[in-house]
Amino acid sequence: MKTLTLLSGSALVAVAGIALAQGGPGPDRGPAGDVTRQQVIAHTDEMFTRLDANHDGRVTGDEARASGERRRDEMRQHMFDRLDANHDGNISREEFAAGHERHEGPDRPGGPEGPGGPGGPEHHRGMYGGGMFGAEGVTLDQMRARALERFDRADANHDGTLTVAERQAARDRMHSGRDEARPD
Repeated sequence: MKTLTLLSGSALVAVAGIALAQGGPGPDRGPAGDVTRQQVIAHTDEMFTRLDANHDGRVTGDEARASGERRRDEMRQHMFDRLDANHDGNISREEFAAGHERHEGPDRPGGPEGPGGPGGPEHHRGMYGGGMFGAEGVTLDQMRARALERFDRADANHDGTLTVAERQAARDRMHSGRDEARPD
């Protein structure tokens, strides 16, 4: 249960720019190359600013949930636009089949909206149910600290830079449930 809570609580941190959970370039997939501590800090600051809707210096579960809902709506619209090849506002069987054939990506049990995947009920329960944000939300310093803790766990050689290989290893540990805090 501690691992589930830690993984759920660190999910937002991963989204905040650590780029551990995904590989390869593209929207929300992280950079193609190495990631430095300074990049993690800058991206975490940017994410915090975007999430702190009322600008009170704290991100609450409600603010993060609202931001996630907006992001999911944007992603769904983007997916629809990609499938609607002739841009007529409808997706024909042929367009759907062609989009399915073009789809590339890792097979994820349950898919991205599955029970444990991003957007699934267990993911949200951990993030918004108080685990990540607590009753009073998180501050920028707290969000940075969590991002850097995760960065440091993934930085196998402790050189301040995550290589593609280190990110992949961290991703593999996360998917296998072994990504919990452990002493070096």
